[in-house]
Amino acid sequence: MTITQPNTPDAPAPSALTLPVSVLELGARLLEVDGPQALQDVVEVARTAERYGYERVWVAEHHSSLMTASGFPAVMIAHIAARTERIRVGSGGVMLPNYAPFVVAEQFATLQALYPGRIDLGLGRSPGGTGATQGLLEAALRRDPRAGAEFADRIDELMDFLHHRAPEGSRFHALPLTPRTATPPDVYVLGAGENSARIAAERGLPFAYGYHQGSSKCRPEAVERYRSAFRPGPQGARPYVVVAVNVVCAETDEEAEAAALETSAYMALHPEKNPSAAALSPVRREYLAHRALEENQVVRGAPPRVAAGLARLADELGADELMILPYELSGAARSRTLRLTAGIRAAQARRRHTGPGADASRPGR
Repeated sequence: MTITQPNTPDAPAPSALTLPVSVLELGARLLEVDGPQALQDVVEVARTAERYGYERVWVAEHHSSLMTASGFPAVMIAHIAARTERIRVGSGGVMLPNYAPFVVAEQFATLQALYPGRIDLGLGRSPGGTGATQGLLEAALRRDPRAGAEFADRIDELMDFLHHRAPEGSRFHALPLTPRTATPPDVYVLGAGENSARIAAERGLPFAYGYHQGSSKCRPEAVERYRSAFRPGPQGARPYVVVAVNVVCAETDEEAEAAALETSAYMALHPEKNPSAAALSPVRREYLAHRALEENQVVRGAPPRVAAGLARLADELGADELMILPYELSGAARSRTLRLTAGIRAAQARRRHTGPGADASRPGR
């Protein structure tokens, strides 16, 4: 499914941005940016997200990649939480089949004890690498070949540890999780297809739908499958859908289009993904860049255009929360997208609070 960009650049900001809006930070980096600087960029984007009132910021698990900065979410979460004050911080996500569930439970119980009420644990099933090195990565991680198929069972085991409820007959019944926290971190299941949606629904967990993964990977029917199959669970009695989406927001539509195309070209033609890119003709390179831009379903433009695109996406998928992935290559550009998108929400709040009969002294969010 592709979100059609609105034709009216001065369209009013829609109501969708009154939903909670969060941030997924992949830590995209240019080849000339070294690892330490790329990690600092991630932290600054998180601080920008807090400054502008976003609900939460999640970091990803991407291994052995020159294109992204973070391979171990728990470490980044600890550092970001220490450098911020209020915003929730989490993983988008921890690739659970890469680890023993008990290890992940201990890590995130520790984070929750250090930063009470601020920690999210998003769970995915892939190894977290690129196709070319996937086999090597799985070997290096000592990933059990059965681990992906056991994803649902591993979530159950993890939840038992976090909630101190391993069943009587379980071999782990007498194994305590430390530190013991009054409230465990919130757990989300990440995915773009119906299987992940079913796993989340059957366990009463929120579902983070990866619309940002691209039109060839995501299945919109997964969201409906999740809602229809949902059973109340430890984190709520109703389904909760977070929709992650690539966004570029700039001062003008033209500037946003250029920035989005630049990112798409970099991703499509990077040696890590396309080793033969240097030998391609300029026409072919341009074609691949435009194809990547459309495949990645990027909502892009000046603030009114982005607002309309996000509203349409939220309405079509029935989102309870939007999660913006700033689709740009530098930390400064990603922070700009967050700042300008937040400005849409601030403007809406001012209109609501200063309209007829409103209390003009009430602060906007």
